Amino acid sequence: MNPTPTPYRRLGLALAAALSLALSGCLDEFGRDQSEHVGAITAAERSTTRAVTSWSEELELFMEYPVLTAGESGRYSTHLTRLEDFSPVTSGPLHYRFEREDGHVEEHLAETMARDGVFLPDIRIEQPGHYQLKLTLGTGEAAMTLEAGYIDVVAPGEISASDYDADAHSTTHDDAPDDIEFLKEQQWRMDFAVRQVSRDTISERLSLSARIEPRPGQSAQATAPVSGRLLPPEDGRWKRPGDRVEAGEVLARILPLSGAEDVGLLNLDLTEARERLALARTEHDRVQGLYRDGVVSEKRLEQAQSEYRVARQALERARARLEQIGGEQDQTSAAVSLRAAITGVITASPYAPGERIAANETAFSLLDDSHVWLKAMAYPGDLARINRPEQLVARQAGGQWQSFPEAELVYIGTRTAGNGSVPLVFDLPNPEGQLIPGTAWSAAFSTGAGQMAVVVPKSAILDDDGIEVVIVQHQGERFERRPVKTGLRSGDRVAITSGLQPGERVVTKGAYIVLLASRGEQDIGHDHAH
Repeated sequence: MNPTPTPYRRLGLALAAALSLALSGCLDEFGRDQSEHVGAITAAERSTTRAVTSWSEELELFMEYPVLTAGESGRYSTHLTRLEDFSPVTSGPLHYRFEREDGHVEEHLAETMARDGVFLPDIRIEQPGHYQLKLTLGTGEAAMTLEAGYIDVVAPGEISASDYDADAHSTTHDDAPDDIEFLKEQQWRMDFAVRQVSRDTISERLSLSARIEPRPGQSAQATAPVSGRLLPPEDGRWKRPGDRVEAGEVLARILPLSGAEDVGLLNLDLTEARERLALARTEHDRVQGLYRDGVVSEKRLEQAQSEYRVARQALERARARLEQIGGEQDQTSAAVSLRAAITGVITASPYAPGERIAANETAFSLLDDSHVWLKAMAYPGDLARINRPEQLVARQAGGQWQSFPEAELVYIGTRTAGNGSVPLVFDLPNPEGQLIPGTAWSAAFSTGAGQMAVVVPKSAILDDDGIEVVIVQHQGERFERRPVKTGLRSGDRVAITSGLQPGERVVTKGAYIVLLASRGEQDIGHDHAH
């Protein structure tokens, strides 16, 4: 990984640090003045100090160490950052394994940390040679391994050869005058994140106002089959709006009023309907036989057929009225059970227990909200940009964007509403009932086929005096202000048309603070451990 000599710290940061120390007079946790850390590596040492940065899936390694001579100790200033949240590691041990090409291995174990994120072991390699260095943090199944590349250990009196790089997960960078130094200790104390740049598909996104609506055909009314007084179910709990019920569940009971239509009358209606149907069937069969014999006219046959159809429909209606109330009466009283026709949520209940309700009046309104519609309103000029709406996200005012990967486009309207907009309707699963019909939302979706481009989060783009820039990380503590040209924007993603290459790493959180550090506009205590 071609470890490179570490140059002098930026003068502006050193002066800021010195001023901060002079004002504070603070000691670090080892009881030493922080100024000791600023001067821990002398100018002579800087010219022979190597720096390496390496990444695994879980960790970032930034390590500084001197040119190594066999038999002599050298300090390995090792900084480890958790990529999950860019915080310092808080526990060890850290195992250093040096393996030479001929199989010779030397090892060192750093059991304690100098501070969170920092190990400062003094390591001595006994034999010269070209070594591959591998670091392992922790022990057992929780251990994490990092490749730190290759280093040279020279024999006493020899001049160090150039170090080599055989690790695809590490990087080095020749320090440039415009480099920004931003220390690990500074990164760990703020909201900071870096992301590796890659090529990805990005497409234009359209943002629209929207509303959640019930899906048609998924509502039902629970109407009173008889007049009477409303009673709660046997458990005594009165159903209220917002309560969820299952199909067939008892919503309430109705105690028929004296002299009013009751279950007995409904049973009587059913019996009469059956008798009328039997008579109509007999008459229909008789007339049909006479018509075949030429005794009666076709008109008489049609009349008999009509009477039969009417009688059959009357029977079906009488049976349905009994089924609506469950076809049963409570054994302990004459109360009739009123049941839910669908599974869903009660949206309205205008009556209270004990109130009188007339036959055919609605006692409960129900909605099956397992699926709802999101109706987004687009203006006709936007429709030409929409090829295939995909990747729907939506949010309520002040809320977080939510992704709906299972959303399906139902239709795109062909007529404009009163304000000139055209509806785009999506069907959304709503298993938890969190999408409430009638609520206002904002919706956004990609308009169709996208394009391949280098893509970064919107938070990585800074406006620096009218110039769009990103902060590129070259090493653990080395950054660059890089002007870029941006292209298509899609939500929180931005296409970069020039200035970045796949594989480079950009700061996505805290980029502005790093930019300020390059100008000496931030008073940052320079308490780097060496």
